[in-house]
Amino acid sequence: MYGMRGFALIGAAACLVVAGCGLGDGTGTLSGTLYLRGCTHDYDYGSLAAPADYDMHPSYFVANPVNALASSEPLHPINKLSLRVQPSGNRADEADLLFINVANDADVAGALGMPMPVGAATTVRASLTLNNTCPDAEVEAELDGTISWQSFGGASAVDGIQFGDRLAATFDFTVVDRRQIAIGGLGGVPVQPSAAGALSGSFDFIVRQGKAAQAY
Repeated sequence: MYGMRGFALIGAAACLVVAGCGLGDGTGTLSGTLYLRGCTHDYDYGSLAAPADYDMHPSYFVANPVNALASSEPLHPINKLSLRVQPSGNRADEADLLFINVANDADVAGALGMPMPVGAATTVRASLTLNNTCPDAEVEAELDGTISWQSFGGASAVDGIQFGDRLAATFDFTVVDRRQIAIGGLGGVPVQPSAAGALSGSFDFIVRQGKAAQAY
C-alpha cells in the first residue's frame, strides 16, 4: 500500500515523464537559420544571401483553447487553439515567440501522426516574432511548411482541447515575408523579402490554465 507521500511522488514523476506539471512547463526545440531586415536600428539579423544561425532554446509553452459552448448548440461547432513557444516566461511583447494558430481542431484530429500543411491558406498558421532579439524588425516573419502532431489532446474535435490535455508536435518551416509576396515593389514595399530562413523543432507540454496563457 502506498501512503499519501508515495502517491504524491508517483504523480510528480508522471508529470516529469510527460512534459512537466506547472504552467509553461514542457520540452521542445526551435532552431535553424534566419534573416530579418532591421533587426535593430543598428543591424540586420543575418543577410538574405546568408541567414544567420538562430536557436530559441525554448523552455516555456502555453496554449489557449477556444471551444464552442455546448449550451449555444451551434449548427457547426468549431473548436480552436492558439499556442506560444518562448525561451522564458517573459511577457509576450518582451519575448521571442513562436505562435501557432489552429482554426479548426477537427482538421488536426483527423490528421494525427501525418504532416499537415502550414501557411496562409491552411487551417494551421504560424509566425515567429523576435520581440527580444529583433525589436525593430521590419516585418513579422510568417512560417510556411509542415507540422506533424503526435498528441492533440484526446484526438477528438467534439469537446475541443481541455486543460490537462497533452500537445506534442514536430515541425519544419520556411521563413517568409508575406507582405513582400503579396505587394513587393508597390507602395514602398521592397522587392526583396525582409525575412527569410528555415526553422525546425518540436514541443511537448500539458495545457494548463493561468493568466499568462489565457487572456480571460
